[in-house]
Amino acid sequence: MSLSLRLTIILTAMALAAPAAALATPPQTDTIVVDETFVYPVPSPDNPCPFELTYHNSGTFIVTTHLDADGTTVRQFARGTDFLETYSANGKEISSITPATIHFDPATNTLVGTGNQRHFIVPGVGVVYAQAGRFVIDVVTGELITSSGLDIPLGAGICSALTA
Repeated sequence: MSLSLRLTIILTAMALAAPAAALATPPQTDTIVVDETFVYPVPSPDNPCPFELTYHNSGTFIVTTHLDADGTTVRQFARGTDFLETYSANGKEISSITPATIHFDPATNTLVGTGNQRHFIVPGVGVVYAQAGRFVIDVVTGELITSSGLDIPLGAGICSALTA
């Protein structure tokens, strides 16, 4: 038997003996465009200001879904591109580019966000609203399981930046 034929038979046998994971479906990539506006009245749990506050977010999420050989989702990764968050009131606005990244684990039904989520900066004042680090959310309950890193909550700093 020739060397090339033996090599072909060995490689074929190895390929047939490969685990099923090697036959997994290639990842799928989807694009989700977001363009939403919310108006928060006074009082509202989402509005720390003594005036109506408008929140607008727009941009694109690139979602990559990894599947097993049966086509079942085993994990997802989403990242924001050109994603902009804007708060406005009284003819003024303040914005932050948000390069958010999210990992979804369907086995545990958790979302894990990492990196810089947002940084709203007022010239002469500094950072008035920001999150960066790592957080874990239970997808079923919506409950925040853990959070670590920078957390400057939405508060009076945004209000003073948007005061007429």
